[in-house]
Amino acid sequence: MGFLYPLYLAALVTAVIPLVIHLLNRRQQKRLRFPAVRFVLISQRRVARTYNLRNWLLLAVRTLAIIFLALLMAHPLWETGVGLSARGAPLSAVIIVDNSLSMQVRDDGTPFKEARQATGLILEALKDGDRAALIATNPAGRGKPSLKHPREAALRDLEPLAVGAGAADLTGALRTGYGLLRHAGGQKAIWVVTDLGLPGWDRLSLPAVGEYDPTVPVKIVTVGSPETSPSATIQALEPRTAHVAPGLDLEIAATLVNFTAAAIPDVAARLTLDDKVRDEKQVTLPADSELTVNFRFKLDRPGSHAGYVSLHGDGFAGNRRHHFTIHTRDRLNVLLVDGDPQRALVASETFFLSRALNPTGDVASSVLLPQVILPGAVGQVDPDGHQAMVLANVATLPPAFVARLATFVERGGGLLLSLGDRVIVEDYNRTLWRNASPLLPGPLGEPQRVPLDQNVAVDDVDLTHPALEPFRDRRLLDSLRSARVSSYFAVAPTGGRTLMRLSNGAPLLVEKKLGKGRVLLLTSTADSAWNNLPLKTGYVPLIQSLVTHIAGGDTGSMDAGITAGTAKRWSTAAAHAGKRVRVVDPNLAEREVTLTPVDGKASGSFDGNHFAGVYRVVSPGGDLELPALYAVNPPPAESRLERMTADELQRKLAPVSHEVLSAGALAGGGTRTDLALALVVVLILTLLFESWLGQRNYE
Repeated sequence: MGFLYPLYLAALVTAVIPLVIHLLNRRQQKRLRFPAVRFVLISQRRVARTYNLRNWLLLAVRTLAIIFLALLMAHPLWETGVGLSARGAPLSAVIIVDNSLSMQVRDDGTPFKEARQATGLILEALKDGDRAALIATNPAGRGKPSLKHPREAALRDLEPLAVGAGAADLTGALRTGYGLLRHAGGQKAIWVVTDLGLPGWDRLSLPAVGEYDPTVPVKIVTVGSPETSPSATIQALEPRTAHVAPGLDLEIAATLVNFTAAAIPDVAARLTLDDKVRDEKQVTLPADSELTVNFRFKLDRPGSHAGYVSLHGDGFAGNRRHHFTIHTRDRLNVLLVDGDPQRALVASETFFLSRALNPTGDVASSVLLPQVILPGAVGQVDPDGHQAMVLANVATLPPAFVARLATFVERGGGLLLSLGDRVIVEDYNRTLWRNASPLLPGPLGEPQRVPLDQNVAVDDVDLTHPALEPFRDRRLLDSLRSARVSSYFAVAPTGGRTLMRLSNGAPLLVEKKLGKGRVLLLTSTADSAWNNLPLKTGYVPLIQSLVTHIAGGDTGSMDAGITAGTAKRWSTAAAHAGKRVRVVDPNLAEREVTLTPVDGKASGSFDGNHFAGVYRVVSPGGDLELPALYAVNPPPAESRLERMTADELQRKLAPVSHEVLSAGALAGGGTRTDLALALVVVLILTLLFESWLGQRNYE
């Protein structure tokens, strides 16, 4: 039994009106006893008993008439079975379909197949005057829902519905459903077709739904097997190597999780990169716990790479694949010009530099590939064959080489200048400062000697600069600040940024941008002649970070991806504001994103990450320096295949009235009969009886 307009049931309180009138009409008479009329009173009592019985019967009939009238206004409906076939007033139905990932990974996708069939049965049972809206709990493939007529329009909305990679947003779906029904007339109903997966239903919050109508019946159709099968997934991926470049040994750790209380044996964990299997491990997933598996592989080329870690085996469900991407350039060739070579290798100007860039001396495992030459050979060197150059205490530079060096930097190359006792100040100022493309950040002054009784150390370090971010580690920063400097060149930066200062305020490291490239000036030596910096723990990370920075940043990185349903954001140079990029999802659907100026950058955001897989980013001309690929993965909790219990469901939905049905019950159909006509007949008969009884009562 249900009511089309249940608010009218409040009129039932008026049923007490006849009783109140009856009580008010009772007269309180003063009793005077006369012995002569005793026999008359006895006869009157017999007649009064009959009269009172009629009075009470009349009161009951009038009360029933008011009750029937209130019920008639509430428009009662009688339902049998699941009530698919509506009779009477037109029906406005909202059908919420759970298309979260658990509907696909549970029972080999059976729940979602059943959900489509159940939704089709509900839509096909609607009558000509009915309207229906289809709402998905995950935005994958979902348009803007609306109540549609005829039912064929809603059936067309069912066709493109696909399973997304995220969790079920039941709060948002109900908010949309109640909003559609708010201004709809006639009968109203909400159907939810779901597997009752705990991760999605546990997030439901009726207060967050906003304005909801507890009188609208909610029917929950369950699909899939109620039994919980063993489930496991890849919870996270984490790179285990600091540098990523072709030819290097790379390592990535996969955290596997088993959600069930029984161990899952004979699971093959496999790493695939660029459609080739690179590593595989055979493991047993321990009960209700995590397991870390390490994979090793090498890249055979620079560029963008797409890969995934997958689980293979029988007897368990869950999301079995986690995607990742790798973006690399080739290894960095660094040219070192030794301005003070010595017979003893350890005494040469570039000894500490070359060891810092490649501490192991193994070319096969180093990201930075240093090459040392003497100043006399610079005229025969082509700078374009390198990503960075270091001039270490070089006395003078040929004008022709300086011109090539300026062009090299303007095109994106990096230059590190370290000074020393061989540097001729006037020659540097003439060739590197007073020219069309000055490489120095300012004119050099004379060398400054620190008196023996003074203690000048590294003091101010700009930790906001990308090249100095490693020194946010307190131990590395303390190591850097403990270095002592005995000599340095004075410099007055005019267009550069001072990255490090000495304790007396003098610049020690200054950066200048020239075209697409960068120049770093170290006002002291790169060896231990004028400072003891090469003897400190922070020297190796400092040199590696500085050279990598001027060479254009890291050679590469591994990206474990973002969670489905979250936005992907980019940021690039402000000059690219207004340009558009195309994002192609795993289903080859395309959308455009316009870059807008934000905080001095050109930024963009894409929120259509509803499917798991690798997304491509295509920029016009390829000049935006954005990663060409990024990965999207489901939340691991979607592979936890527990179901919401009846008690938990009651607590979540109270005070909304709801009924839980199985998908099989839809096959039996059912009817919904309008009782308004029958109630009108009963009301008329009741009023006729009240009229006849009232006349008899007053005869």
